[in-house]
Amino acid sequence: MSILLCLMILASINPEEAVLRYESATAFREGAAPVVRSIAQFAAAEIRHYTGPYAGMRFDPSRQPFAGLYLNTLSNAHASRCWDTFATTGPRQTGKSFLGYVIPALYHLFEIGETVILAAPTLDMCADKWREDLLPAIEATRYKDLLPRQGPGSRGSRPTAIRFRNGRTLRFMTAGGSKGRVGFTSRVLIVTEADLFDDSVEDSAAPDKFSEMLHCTDAFRSSRVVYIECTVTIAKGLIWRTYEQGTASRIARPCPHCHAWVTPEREHLVGWKDAETEMQARRDAAFACPACAKPWTDAERKAANADMRLIHRGQEIDDAGKIVGEPPETRTLGFRWSAVDNHFAAAADLGAEEWKAARSRGREDAEKEQRQFVWCLPYEPPDLDLTPLDPNEVADRKSGCKKGIIPDGATQVTVGVDTGKRELNWVAMAHRPDGGAAIIDYGLHPVESDRRGVTAALIRALEELHSYLDRGWTTQSGAQMKPSQVWIDSGYHEHTTAVYQFCETVNRQLGFSRGGGRYRPTKGYGEGQQRMSRYTAPRTKSADIRYIGQELHYSWICHAGVFLVHINSDYWKSVLHNGLAVPAGEPNSIVLYDGATKHEHDDFSMEVTAEVQKEKWIDGKGAAIVWERVRRANHKLDAGYSALAAGSVTENARSRRGPGERPTAAQLAGRGA
Repeated sequence: MSILLCLMILASINPEEAVLRYESATAFREGAAPVVRSIAQFAAAEIRHYTGPYAGMRFDPSRQPFAGLYLNTLSNAHASRCWDTFATTGPRQTGKSFLGYVIPALYHLFEIGETVILAAPTLDMCADKWREDLLPAIEATRYKDLLPRQGPGSRGSRPTAIRFRNGRTLRFMTAGGSKGRVGFTSRVLIVTEADLFDDSVEDSAAPDKFSEMLHCTDAFRSSRVVYIECTVTIAKGLIWRTYEQGTASRIARPCPHCHAWVTPEREHLVGWKDAETEMQARRDAAFACPACAKPWTDAERKAANADMRLIHRGQEIDDAGKIVGEPPETRTLGFRWSAVDNHFAAAADLGAEEWKAARSRGREDAEKEQRQFVWCLPYEPPDLDLTPLDPNEVADRKSGCKKGIIPDGATQVTVGVDTGKRELNWVAMAHRPDGGAAIIDYGLHPVESDRRGVTAALIRALEELHSYLDRGWTTQSGAQMKPSQVWIDSGYHEHTTAVYQFCETVNRQLGFSRGGGRYRPTKGYGEGQQRMSRYTAPRTKSADIRYIGQELHYSWICHAGVFLVHINSDYWKSVLHNGLAVPAGEPNSIVLYDGATKHEHDDFSMEVTAEVQKEKWIDGKGAAIVWERVRRANHKLDAGYSALAAGSVTENARSRRGPGERPTAAQLAGRGA
């Protein structure tokens, strides 16, 4: 029976009056704005735990009081618009993902009713976040009826954009492909595993992936909402950087003994350090008040945490609990909780973990895990200066042969060339069967870029250098030997065309078929180099990848008709420096020709030691050797490691011949590698 007919029967009125009343009621009903709850109210009323010890139970922020503090802070921020970005981090297994992206995503999709972008580093990770977190969370609520019945988001489907039955969309984005990142618009952006989006390079003109992702909210600059969550990695990581540049908020609570408002950290977990056993560490561990130093029981800590208050960077809280000072002028809330706030971890457990980590065989890894996953602090990796080479000692490493003389027993000569706008720097190296080498010649050749232009001048300079190198050098026994490989740096974009063109032309003139040859362009990759990236070796050969060597490989550049050699510069610089440190005469040692004057090698040794090796912690990779420049001129270092790397390729060519068989010219040129 229709509403209109009911009104007519119940009110015993004429049809015209019933219609007027019906239209008035409908207009009132449709015109009334729905009441939108705060995110704290929404979570308390709608959200249930979908995993862990409280699975199936309604979300109760009193279990972890920092959760209630965070959601109430969000609610106030949404109402006042004091912040538009929320950077959230905490220890593992404390609900960081639940608070950081699950509850916000459901709130905006179903309570406010708007499209949400959820960004994760890879598509596989997006699928995991949907399958393991978001889908179970939705299925535990009354909004499960809004799940799509077919297509993306339904069972067995790989999600990219999920359209719910209320008409709202959850759009997944990844760190790959900038076009896809800027091609979708939403007011709400949620970024999980945020540090994996942060690939900005210092002094680079290219924006990092997170900055590109942020452009998706440009149409809503005055009302956008951005959530960022991640486990803390290192101090330069995106989440910690955003936290510190934002409010860098701290959680304070009153001491149950002195009643001072305090923010205990890792150093306030006491009692475990002097323990002789793990069990003693468990018994003696306790949090101590930063103000009065009295230890807290777990019951006292939980009672204190029930009265949490949030203070921002630059603020303090007095004994009466009054917050003093203005919050920083920022649009970002930086919210962090730590082990002291975590009611799921007793002080005994935390003390035992610290005791074991301090005595772990892999102590550095254990320390990293404790800081990041327990205390929510950035890992502070040690930067170890490896033993640097002394330029004077390098200059004194003599082969016993004069300049241009190849020591007997050398199997080949290779040359590395570092290109510059005004000069070419080159190093010629004679390789020994024991893995060592002698630097038999080096020099620089002018490039007249100001008069001829960069490309023409560089080609002309390379042709003149070729004329010199093609004469070869003489062995101690009087035989002539030409270079088997000459590798030329083409990494700088202004030099690429010239180097490609020269290599293709001169190889053809020398009688090599397309792709073969003595001269090859190179590109170096290294952790410590600005605007460069980490070297990644291909796993298998392909139509484009024809050769995979020791921390280097060839790729085919079709339009230029050359193979480009990709080199792990960090690795080969280390090999060069290690060789210059090995005592002369021993296997793998690298020596210099005997100079005509006392100071002939001074400039060379200063350039080859212009960078130093450092061991740094690279998150996601661990300890790695990187190179940092200590002097500006490093050209002979770049040319030297290139010549050394070239020797490894031609030695491989020699190893492919039969016993007693001489290597062919094609093998020494790397043809068919």
